[in-house]
Amino acid sequence: MQGNDYSQHNEYGDNASIVTQYGANSIANVKVQQATLPQAGKVDIQDELMALKGILSALNDPVTDGIAQKLQTEAQKSKPDKDVVSQTLETGLGYAKSLEGFAESIDQIRPHVQNAAGWLGKHGHKLLPLVGLTL
Repeated sequence: MQGNDYSQHNEYGDNASIVTQYGANSIANVKVQQATLPQAGKVDIQDELMALKGILSALNDPVTDGIAQKLQTEAQKSKPDKDVVSQTLETGLGYAKSLEGFAESIDQIRPHVQNAAGWLGKHGHKLLPLVGLTL
């Protein structure tokens, strides 16, 4: 691998591991971590969205900055729209995977995406593979 490519290997319990490569020309998830989603009622989605906003903003990219602002807008609502949150996270995380700083922040992103996926219910499952998780 050359240039800005980044490789990361994380070990988890129960023989699960994640080997993730991010770079200009490659994105590969070799193994994924099994996730248990929290119950929707136990998730403070406003806190999760604001945490994801902060992480995405730190990537210093105009697109992720826009995604971060959209997450903040939803977080400020008394009842965020599940369709908007789902689509915003799917688009944002899909794009962010190609950015240089994403791999370094994956461990910060993963628990917030896991919680958001639990809150989203059926809409959330498609977010998990974007951060190396599966059910």
